[in-house]
Parts: sequence; structure tokens; C-alpha cells
Amino acid sequence: MNAEATFVNAAGFSSLFAFWIFAIASAFQSRLRALGAAGVHLLIFCFVCISLSLLVRALGADRFPVANLYESLLFFSWGLLLAFVLLRNQISTLYLGCLTALSVSLVFLYASWLPPGLQEVRPLMPALVSFWRVIHVPPLIVSYAFFLISGLVAILNFWSARRRLTAICCLMALTLCVVSVFLGTLKLASAQSINLLFWFGLTVSLVAITLFFHMETKSPPVATELCEVTDAVCQKSITIAFPLLTFGIITGAFWANHAWGAYWTWDPKESMSLATWLSYAAYLHLRARDDCRTDSLSLCAFLGLLLTILTYLGFTFLGLGGLHTYGNLA
Repeated sequence: MNAEATFVNAAGFSSLFAFWIFAIASAFQSRLRALGAAGVHLLIFCFVCISLSLLVRALGADRFPVANLYESLLFFSWGLLLAFVLLRNQISTLYLGCLTALSVSLVFLYASWLPPGLQEVRPLMPALVSFWRVIHVPPLIVSYAFFLISGLVAILNFWSARRRLTAICCLMALTLCVVSVFLGTLKLASAQSINLLFWFGLTVSLVAITLFFHMETKSPPVATELCEVTDAVCQKSITIAFPLLTFGIITGAFWANHAWGAYWTWDPKESMSLATWLSYAAYLHLRARDDCRTDSLSLCAFLGLLLTILTYLGFTFLGLGGLHTYGNLA
């Protein structure tokens, strides 16, 4: 086993162990607080391991390791752990650690299921041989990681504010997206079946979210300390990620002009990235208004997360085509 695989495996197992440690510590907070500290150290160890694996891969490939789906998933997990390191003092590490460890574990599981050939270091295809790749891709992937944290924390905010039905419907929509990504990327079902499952299920979930949100917001939210903290973490995550997304879109336009002769071609992924940008711009606009309720902000953050998943991975499994097909397994 080479050094890169050793570091990746160590990071994957440590994230899984950290999740169970945080879960157990959350269930017995009054008696097992010391476990929380152990979980934090495990996630920091995971962060170091994934950083070393990316470094080893970069040295072996003689390039920045964000050229295919496998490498982008490794970098995405690095971004999730970076978010945990930066935000862990803003919220109980038990909650944030549990969400981060679970997300990182699922990302590693997803990456491990990719074909072995995709996990190997290969020469870049001609379209990716550009200095713009290093400038454009990493900020986008890190922004996606912070957006994922903000969306998960938004669901936690719904739950702590006694918007339980809304939170459950949000979890259903998110689970549907994740399952569709797994099925589509690994070709475990036909494209027509996956599209039907995704679009029909997502439509039903969004309708349910709208109905329950409207019903539950007729009563004032339950003011808890966790509500205030989750709202603050959600805001900080988006505040960090939004400039990175903006920078990624702008540098992508310059790269597109260099490669394709036009700054903007309304490619499906370009269009979805613009929709994602507008959703978080709406969040920041609503945040600037003093009369906007916390649950409305949480809903905006969660809808932004769904758009983020579509932007990042949706084109791999929905077959929407376009020029951004470098992450496809083919």
C-alpha cells in the first residue's frame, strides 16, 4: 500500500470513529463530555491525514490534485474538515463534530466506491492543462464544503426551534439527493429511473417543505441557545463561502474565454452555479434585514444547499450534458 492510500484510509477510519464518538457523547452529554475532546482530536488527525494524502498525490502527479471526481472528493473532504476547524468554537463541538464526521465519512465511502482506474494518478486531458484550473477549482470546492455545513446546521436550527416536520422533510430531500448521486455515479440504475426518482421525489419534498414550513411558522419559534448558535454558524459559513463562490465563478469566466472564446456560454453547470450564487446572495440580503426571521434564513440556506449539490455533483448523475463533463466516470 502506497503512502497516499495509507493516509486516505487513516483519514476515512478516523472520521468514522469520530462520528460514533460524537454520537455517543451527544447521547450522554452529562457523563461523557471527555469523549467530545477525543472526537475533536480524531477529526484534527483526519484533517492532517487528508492534507498529507493530497500533498503526496500532488508530488506524485506533479500538479494540483483536482483533475477528476476522485480528487475533487478528497479536496471536498479537506474543505469540510477545514470548516470544522474554523467553526468549532462557534457551536458545541458535539453537534458540529457529528455533522462533519458523518459528512466526511460519506464522502470517503463515495470516493472508495469509484472505479480503481479513476483513483489512479493519470495525465491531464488537454482541456484541463491550464493555470486557470488551480485558480478556479479549489475555491469552488471549498465553498461547496462550507455551504454543506451551513445547510446541515440550518436543518439543526429547524429541529431546535420545534420546526420538526420541516426539518424531517429537509432531511428527506437531502437524502434523496445523496441517494441519487450514489445511484447515478455508480450506474446502479438507468438514467431515466434516476431522473424520475430525483425530480419527482425532490418536487414532492419541496412541496412538503413549503406546506409544513408555512404551517409551523404560524407560531413563533422556540427561542433556545442552540437556535441562536446554529443561526450564527450558518451565517459565518455562508459569509466565508460566498466570496469563494464568487471568485470561482469569475475565474471560471476567464478560463472559459481562454478555452472556448466566450466568458459565458449558458452551459448547464454555469447556469446552475449562477442560480446557487443568487440563492446565497438572497440569504445575505435577507440577513441584512433586521425583520427577517431565523427560520426563513434557515430555509434559504437549505435551498441553497440543494442547488449546491446540483452544481457540484448533479451533472454526474443526471446526464444534463454541457462542456463541464470532466468529472464523469467515462
